[in-house]
Amino acid sequence: MNKKQVKELVEIPDFLIEMSNQINTQSNRMTADPLFEVRYKTSLITEEGYNESHFEIVDCEDGITLYHSKSSDNYNALAEHLLESHEKWCMEWCDEEAGIEFSGNSFIADFNDNYDCHGWMDLPEGIKKLHMQEIEVTVNSHFTEAAAQAFIDRKQHDYPKLYIYAISMCFCYPMIELRNWIKSLTANQLKGINNETT
Repeated sequence: MNKKQVKELVEIPDFLIEMSNQINTQSNRMTADPLFEVRYKTSLITEEGYNESHFEIVDCEDGITLYHSKSSDNYNALAEHLLESHEKWCMEWCDEEAGIEFSGNSFIADFNDNYDCHGWMDLPEGIKKLHMQEIEVTVNSHFTEAAAQAFIDRKQHDYPKLYIYAISMCFCYPMIELRNWIKSLTANQLKGINNETT
């Protein structure tokens, strides 16, 4: 049996026909031979000044972020945690760093008014300032944007906020050939429809 006979015997599955329709009608986002990646952003610890996007102050035992330099408007969560778990440190901070009298009732307001994020006093043991760099993580890739969106609709609850990013399959010749073959399955049908409407 030669290749031509094999081709004639193979029935094209419906999902490939649908994929072909989508490839032919979707926006390529101004990208040659696009592949649609599902991604999310996350952060890794880095050194200060080295690809740093922000910093966080965390309780290393509980694994909770007490302050995030990009998303926190104030130091309330940090001050509350310090007051609850490290009252002695709070007293020392008021005396040595802020030059004010310690008061449990006003500590959070005093801390917000006087704490300088650039001139840190040593934080209590277990509380650390971590310099972070933001990275993008690719979850999976799809020939069509609709398939990428379907994945997000189904699995968003398992990940941080997902989004779609179009990359070019430049120099990925077998993948480009496969995409072009899938695209060709309905290209002639679409040409016929376009000709009928003109």
